Order: sequence, then structure tokens, then C-alpha cells
Amino acid sequence: MHLRGRPGASMIPPPMSDEFTLSQRTDHLRQASVLRTLTERVNAFPDGINLGQGVCDLDLPDELARATIAAIRESRATYTPFAGVEPLRRQIAARMQRRYDLSYELDEIVVTIGASAAIASTLLTLLNPGEGVVLFEPFYPYHRSAALLAGAHVTTVPERTLSGGLDWAALEAAIATAPRLLVLNTPANPGGRVWTHGELERLAALLDGTDVVLVTDEIYEDLVFGDATHVPPATLPALRRRTVTISGLSKAYSITGWRLGWLAAPRPLAAAIGPVFDTLCVCAPRPLQEGAAVALETVPESYHRDLRDAYERRRDLLARALEAGGLRPRIPDGAYYMLADYRERYGDVPTREACFRLLDELHIAAIPGEIFYASGGPSVLRFHFAVEERVLAEVEHRLGGAR
Repeated sequence: MHLRGRPGASMIPPPMSDEFTLSQRTDHLRQASVLRTLTERVNAFPDGINLGQGVCDLDLPDELARATIAAIRESRATYTPFAGVEPLRRQIAARMQRRYDLSYELDEIVVTIGASAAIASTLLTLLNPGEGVVLFEPFYPYHRSAALLAGAHVTTVPERTLSGGLDWAALEAAIATAPRLLVLNTPANPGGRVWTHGELERLAALLDGTDVVLVTDEIYEDLVFGDATHVPPATLPALRRRTVTISGLSKAYSITGWRLGWLAAPRPLAAAIGPVFDTLCVCAPRPLQEGAAVALETVPESYHRDLRDAYERRRDLLARALEAGGLRPRIPDGAYYMLADYRERYGDVPTREACFRLLDELHIAAIPGEIFYASGGPSVLRFHFAVEERVLAEVEHRLGGAR
């Protein structure tokens, strides 16, 4: 190595350069972020409406805010056990028992920094480089990123984007390759699919006799509409022993920036995943944990029913707005996202082009569908409806008027 510097210096390193060897497992993260670019562009418009990244700017429950403020003022600002404070884990266990008749001991629950940290810790714990992970497509991009960071080989099973049906033959073929993990998102981002009890029974039959671990992201469990019902896969006896259930409060309490999530799993799995989370993050923030414990105990179920009903109204408002603008939406059964085919409005152009045309013409940001598929994907954009109803009325005004 050539060294240079002041006279007499012999071991001064050269200036920083771009010629560093970086890990191959992070290659997929060095692409320019379309989400960041879109957010910057829409924020530059005084009248910009961001229906892209689902940041959720609605109000949080008063009980949660008051309890967390009290925890900041009254509690010591120290580490917690990596698995989380006992009152919060106790409330998570009580919630799962009350809602789903799922019984977990406290040492089978780990509180994490958002569901994303729970997923990353789980995948790093269970995967060896080169082992297989099955995702359902369209997938939540962080699921794929976490799998690739763990060195996994990712196989995708397609969902019919507008009908919502599954390709069961493709799923059976994927399971036949002996993957280590299968990641299931219900209710799903971006498509809003909610797995039924019958579909989960069919999945259980396919997994019978295999060593596949099922990792379920159920962060949108409170947002299920119409006749759909959220069925945690772990409620099926055939799936219970192989399932890591992941959820949190980001969506139900509109605190996406607080980053509070958790996982529940059979003791051997939880005991192995917890120290990996400890290595990555040490623990979730103490005052947020303590505030969440109080909120889970005191916020009534009526809050969740009202929240669900309000989101269902927003869903219908967004669908009407998109249809007014020549977009063909798929009505989701859960979560707060909606995929819409744009070809009637923009023709058969790439999803990123359609996305930026919408942004430049009407100052409305969506997400290009390509980021939810391993390669290509259909001509769809993703919109979220975690905004005030008046915002969705303005979206309808702009889309209908422009058309």
C-alpha cells in the first residue's frame, strides 16, 4: 500500500476511496432507494400527498401517550432484559390468550425494536448461508432483504395480483426443495391478503413431515375488513410447534416511529433468537415498553373496532378515488395498502415511470410495484390509506379532474 503524509510520517493511510471490499450479502442494499427519492420529491411540493411509504400519521391512543410520558419522568433510564420488561411480556401473552386462545409463557416472548428486528433476528438465528427461504409474491421488501442479509437463497411463490389466489402447485414445488424457512405475511403488505383457516390447513398439510420453520408477520392483525378474519397460523395445532409469530403495536396504535414489536415462539426457538436480538439491539427502549404495557392493559377493544371501521371507510374512499382516475384497484381484505393496475391511465409502461408520472402530474406519491417482486411483476402501483379522510377526498378530486 502506498502511504503518504507529512514529512517523516511512515504509517499514515491514504484518503478514503470507493475501492473497499464490501460483503456480497449487502449488495442488494446499495441500489438507489426509490422510496427515499419519492419521499424527497413529494415533500418538495407544497401540496404533495404521500400515499407511498406507509408512515401512518394518525393519532395514537391517549392511554399510551400518558403512560409513556409518565415512564419517562418516573422510571430509571436503564437497559431492560433483552427479552423486554416483564409487565409488557405479560400483557402480550394475555392478549394472545384472550384473542386467539394461544398460550405462551413469558420466556417464549421477546420484545423487539419493531417487527423488522424480530424478523431479522429470527432469520439470522435459523439460517445458514445458502439455505432456502420461501416468500409469497408480492412480498414485503424487508422480508427479502433480511433473508439475503442472512445469506439465504430466496424462492418466491406468486399470488395472482388482482384475484388474490395462490399458486399452490408453485408452493408445493418450493417446499419440495427443502427450504429452511417459509415467511408468511397475514394480513399482507402490499396486497392486503388475509389467509383463511382453510388455506392454513392446506399449508399445514404441505409442511407435514418437513423441518420447515414458519415465520409469520402479523403486524396488521388489527386491520381486517368485511367478512375476513385474522387467523394466526400458530392457532393450528399442526403449525404451532414450527411457528414464530411476529407482531407489534406500530400499526394498531399509529406509532410506526416508536419501533415496538415482539415475537412469540416455542421455548427452544425463543431462547435461541433472543440472544441474537440482544447482540443486534440490546433491548427495546424502556419507557416505550412500559407505556405499551399500560396501554395493552387499559385500551379497550372498542378502540380496535373503531380503528378497523375507520380504516375500512378509508379503504373504500381510496378505491373510489383510484377508479375515478382510471386505475383498477384490488380491494384488500386487510392492512392499509392497495395495489392498482394503472394501464388504463398510463398504458403498458414500467411501474417506476407510471409512479413518477403520477407524482409529477398530480403531486401524489405511490410506490412502484416492481419493488414487491423478485423480477418485474405486473403493472401496478401501491397506495396506502393511513391518512385522514379529507386527504383521500383531495386525491379523488385530483385524479377525477385530471382524467
